[in-house]
Amino acid sequence: MGPHYEFQVLLHRIGRWWAVDIPRLDLHSQCRTLDRVEDLARGLVAEAVGAPPEMITLDILVPELVPLLDSVVEARRRRAAAVAAENQAIVAAVHELHMSQGDVERLLGMPPSEVVRFMPPRGSSPVGPGQLTPLPASGSAAAGRHSCSPLAARPRTATTSGELSVPALLGHP
Repeated sequence: MGPHYEFQVLLHRIGRWWAVDIPRLDLHSQCRTLDRVEDLARGLVAEAVGAPPEMITLDILVPELVPLLDSVVEARRRRAAAVAAENQAIVAAVHELHMSQGDVERLLGMPPSEVVRFMPPRGSSPVGPGQLTPLPASGSAAAGRHSCSPLAARPRTATTSGELSVPALLGHP
């Protein structure tokens, strides 16, 4: 494997064209669309340094758009962190709930296709805190000691997907 080359490529919009500049090699070109920039720049660099295109890494940027695009990158980073935090919270909730998938779906307001990703394999979940146990038969002596679930006493508010909303389950409108 030969040497690896890295070059910065600067783009500037000029009318309906993109000016493509590779300052380190003093190379300049242009193209109509951004989807052509990488191939064009890689080809120019490969020819100038005599290396195969796959050995070339390009850092392509539009200097005048960096502040705008940086805010998008930062928003995406924050969203990814929020999704990771949500996934951790869901994993912790599923671990503590020890309930059927259907009950977890309703409590968390999630569709089955999402909840199944967080559920432990069948039979692998030990009995633990929050474990639901079957109610005794209505005729048994112990039946009178069990009260109705707090969720059953609350009004059921449906979301657009037909699932219970988390605020409704927590007693909020």
